[in-house]
Amino acid sequence: MCWMCEAYGEEGKRWYLNPKNHSRQLYTIKRGRKESAYGTDPETLAGLEQRKVTAAKWEDPENFPQLLKEYNEKPREGGCQVLPLREAIQVAEMAYPIASMMCICRKMMRADEETNPDEYTCTGLGVGMFKWERWPERYRGGVNIMSAEDAKEWLTKMDKKGFVHMIMTFGGSYVGGLCNCDYPDCAQIRTRLDYGLEPALMKGHHFAKVDYDLCNGCGICVQRCQFGAIKFEVTTDRTNIDAFRCFGCGLCETACPRQAITLVERETVPALKEEW
Repeated sequence: MCWMCEAYGEEGKRWYLNPKNHSRQLYTIKRGRKESAYGTDPETLAGLEQRKVTAAKWEDPENFPQLLKEYNEKPREGGCQVLPLREAIQVAEMAYPIASMMCICRKMMRADEETNPDEYTCTGLGVGMFKWERWPERYRGGVNIMSAEDAKEWLTKMDKKGFVHMIMTFGGSYVGGLCNCDYPDCAQIRTRLDYGLEPALMKGHHFAKVDYDLCNGCGICVQRCQFGAIKFEVTTDRTNIDAFRCFGCGLCETACPRQAITLVERETVPALKEEW
């Protein structure tokens, strides 16, 4: 069980499938921006510390390994985790309101601003969607409120396009966002893969496994993996998945035309149950 489930889960449920974590007061007393140690705002203490560590990889490479180790071992508050489509749909069934909106990562990484519902790729969850206009730069173009059925259809569309689903908190255990993104654009994925900062993005509760009797080596899954976990074996003409590199997004599973890939619970394998 991941640390988020231990801290915020209930009755064996994933932390993001616990209804209590989808509840938050609409209005609260405004506090100082730097009060919380962790958060996505670059001006929070965690944001400043994260930038210090990532900058050290290039500016102070000798000390980078130690800074990274210290950062990863610190107590965590909130987080972001990969989840497969089936669980993203479960979230859509319990979250309210739910809305599509622009991707802030794509704006930062590529200066590509999504300005209408046909372009949106990110998902906002919960009461924050009632007051989105308080942050005009973040929600430029507005938000598109969806019904649960519309949201499930939209998430399935994002999955078919090849976007990884990631659930995230906004302060403690409050579930506030469900991102759909890919390696070139996503700050969370790149911070984890390029720099090794584990709190940026946790692996999901599954890993993908190939049935070699069903796999015909078409290579579709290789094209879909954003984490470099899948390779094509020339000697066998089959796909191979590195379970230690797999984040359990399920993009390979949903695209396999022969149903040769299944998702296995990470906790059922001793070597993987602590690999988050």
